[in-house]
Amino acid sequence: MIIKDSLENQTERIIAMKELLKINYETERPTVSARDLHEALGISSRFSRWFDTNKELFVEGEDYNKCTSSTFVNNGARRELEDYAITVLMAKHLCLMSRTEKGKQCRQYLIDLEKACCCLWRNPRMMAGLFFV
Repeated sequence: MIIKDSLENQTERIIAMKELLKINYETERPTVSARDLHEALGISSRFSRWFDTNKELFVEGEDYNKCTSSTFVNNGARRELEDYAITVLMAKHLCLMSRTEKGKQCRQYLIDLEKACCCLWRNPRMMAGLFFV
């Protein structure tokens, strides 16, 4: 028996996860920081090793692009780190490949976001409320 997830449950999960895994909507296609996903998945191996191993299944320039992110070190200085802006589709694949409970939760969050966006596009009154407030 398939149980349909209610919009209310999806919304609750989105709110709970949005601080853990932020989506960048400022690009042509929504992206996720590979470093943020690595952290959210609780991967124990070094980021560079994890990403180098997994990126072989994807196409640079299509599924991911190299970028930088910054962090603050112990003395308060800002440090630039190598990062990758990955598509939401790639992020969903990486979550599935992790085969962990956190991976399942992150993937469900990304799916819930996708469903929420589809609901908005199907409801002209909701879209009008977003753009013509």
